[in-house]
Amino acid sequence: MGTKSSRSDSGQGGADPWAAFGYLVAGVGFYGLAGWALGRWLHVDYLAPLGIVIGAAFGLYLVFAQLAWKPHDDSTNDSRGSDSTTDSDTAPRPIDDDRGEIA
Repeated sequence: MGTKSSRSDSGQGGADPWAAFGYLVAGVGFYGLAGWALGRWLHVDYLAPLGIVIGAAFGLYLVFAQLAWKPHDDSTNDSRGSDSTTDSDTAPRPIDDDRGEIA
């Protein structure tokens, strides 16, 4: 009951939806605020909406860079062509979570 849920080793999922939400909200908030401040300083009205759109685009880019474009770990050694295998070929590797810690 008090255990921390972890990702399954099946390779499905593994993405933190709150991280994606945080990237989007932070991008919209930061660039929207920067656009608003710059617009007030320059006395123009279009920089706040422009900052919001740019922040959403950067947030989406970060979401895709973090989650969708992450390279797959294809380092599982395929021993079909070789007769010899070492212990390092069959030893399980530690699982690296999103925070950089090894479980």
